[in-house]
Amino acid sequence: MGTVSFRVPDEVKERMEEHDEVNWSAVLRDHIEEELHSLESRNIAHAVATSERLSSAIDADEVATANTAEQIREFRDARYGEGQP
Repeated sequence: MGTVSFRVPDEVKERMEEHDEVNWSAVLRDHIEEELHSLESRNIAHAVATSERLSSAIDADEVATANTAEQIREFRDARYGEGQP
C-alpha cells in the first residue's frame, strides 16, 4: 500500500487529536475513494453524452452506402500528405 502525507493547520491537528477514537487515515482513504468515484463517474457520463450526441448526428443511409476504405485514404492523405503510409 502506498503512503501519502499531507499537511493540516495546527488547529485542525489539535482537534483531530481530541478524537483519538477516529481512524483519520481510514476517513481520508474513504473520502479519497468517494471523490475518485465521483470524478470517474463524471468522465463516464461525459463520454456517454458525447457518444450519444455524435451518434445522433450520423446519417444511417449515408453510412450504409459509404466507401469507408476511400474515406480512410482521404483522411490519411489529408493528415499525412498524399503517398504516405
